[in-house]
Amino acid sequence: MKPLRRAWTLPLCLAPWLGACAMAEAGIDGGLSGATDSGWGTDGSAGVGTSTDGTGGEAPPPETEDDGDFRVPRASGKYVYSASESTDSVAIIDTATLVIDVVQVGQGPTVVEPIPGQAGDAGSVVVLDQGSDDVAVLRTSEAGATTVEIHKVTPGANNLAVSPGGKYVFVYHDVDGPEQQGPGSDQELTVLDLAGGVAHRMTVGAHPRDVVFAPDESTAWIVTAAGVNVISFAALGDVGKPPLLPVVKDPGVDPARVEVHIVAAERLALARVDGEPWLAVTQLPGGELTVLDLPGVPTDLDVAPTGEFAVLTLPAGGGSSFLEVPLPLGPGMFVQHEVPGEYVGLASVAATGDAMLLYTTVDPFALTEGPAPDVPLVDDHAVFGTGTTGDTTTGDTTTTTTGGDDDGGSQPDPRQRITLARRDGNGWDLVTLFVEVPLVSVGLAPDSRSAILVHDADPAASPAAWSYSLFDLTPAFPLLKRQNTLAAPGPILFTPEGDRAAVLLRDDLAGVRKVDLVNLDNFIVKPLLLGSPPEGAGYVDPTQKVFVSQAHPTGRITFIGPDGDVQTVTGYVLNDSVKD
Repeated sequence: MKPLRRAWTLPLCLAPWLGACAMAEAGIDGGLSGATDSGWGTDGSAGVGTSTDGTGGEAPPPETEDDGDFRVPRASGKYVYSASESTDSVAIIDTATLVIDVVQVGQGPTVVEPIPGQAGDAGSVVVLDQGSDDVAVLRTSEAGATTVEIHKVTPGANNLAVSPGGKYVFVYHDVDGPEQQGPGSDQELTVLDLAGGVAHRMTVGAHPRDVVFAPDESTAWIVTAAGVNVISFAALGDVGKPPLLPVVKDPGVDPARVEVHIVAAERLALARVDGEPWLAVTQLPGGELTVLDLPGVPTDLDVAPTGEFAVLTLPAGGGSSFLEVPLPLGPGMFVQHEVPGEYVGLASVAATGDAMLLYTTVDPFALTEGPAPDVPLVDDHAVFGTGTTGDTTTGDTTTTTTGGDDDGGSQPDPRQRITLARRDGNGWDLVTLFVEVPLVSVGLAPDSRSAILVHDADPAASPAAWSYSLFDLTPAFPLLKRQNTLAAPGPILFTPEGDRAAVLLRDDLAGVRKVDLVNLDNFIVKPLLLGSPPEGAGYVDPTQKVFVSQAHPTGRITFIGPDGDVQTVTGYVLNDSVKD
């Protein structure tokens, strides 16, 4: 199972990409049970002690969730900042006027992160200069004047994390980043106090992969392969080795098997280990660890953006279930909700917390050459996704197996079904839809009213073998609109209001260079041809413009206004031209 990063966070601006989660460390024993059996409730949910796992102790195949992290320009205020690694500079584009300024920074600038809390339309970013092991802090006034400050940081760093209030910057080596650690250690990081201009060096657990901040900006948590480091900003000058809290009891489990979510509002760490039927809950910063025994082996852990509850999916061939875990932990610990007749391995919770999508990225019923599947083959339906079916061993024997009905027919591919769950009192109302082509990933718009489903390739539909679907979550019977494309959908951007989306489409061999502009109010899609292959997209809040960065030797960005007007700037790496 691929380690996953931030759950539905955006590598650009304010809008979420299709992708991700946070994974880290591992293992546990014994623990507290999830209360007693309360039987079936009137809301259609099973009691907490009821098991519908149906796997006979066998772990279901692991799911796969796509990561959507790209190094592309970032927006702050009314400006877009684009780093040029080859010229050691950053271009600053005023999206209101398209005036371009270019400033010099350190050597090899790569990662750009906005600094929140700027006044008016002013912008500010921090830029990681990987070639010179420093960061540049750029501040641009509303009038367009930019200042640059350079600070030395930890050698070998490849990522940045900025606190919500814009006071602190973490500079560290992200184990999931594109660069491998060279000489030195990935356990060293720098915390830059932006107000004081002071850099603090410290050592954390092995292989950091995420930084999460407390809402009041008093504390930061570093998710590593060894657990979670707790950093108090009040003690920055005194702590060189911040306390490390394990998120499981057994330190010998492979960290790649563990999914960790930090629930910042509740100061909790939730840990799920692939193949294990329990959930570990760690108090931050006290370290008290509670283990919830579960009625089956979960394949996904998702936390509601509101922080009010977590969801664990328990897939099974004859019908799945999901566990709703209230946060902070309540007397019942969790409630089990049935998903009859469906194979559900992943959950994505909407921003409002009152809707979620349940689906799968594996087909445990497919014809398998080799070991038999972990999930039993039964005469019932299932549900959908893309990914690996994982290890499926049955002793030393090799078998050929197919799921099917009594008449010899094959099981439906569960990746071709998706279930929309909507809050109904204390329970959930479920609607399952057929989606024709197996899914790769799903993303929910920030307003929780719509979603985009990305499909796997359909060889029978050549040349338009790829597609995505627009999903209206609000009607009693939800609407699905499928859009065929000539290339696999790449990064997908939702605007913060959830009224628009941009789907990037690129195939260099076929010459596909375009972006689909989606009106999420009416699901009308307008394709926009680009002059160069698209790399990433972002959103500028003051000017309400979507921007698409493109692969071009001297830089190229296309801006799309709220009324559909299109402007392109090119050559800003050399600051030589502007083209309407």
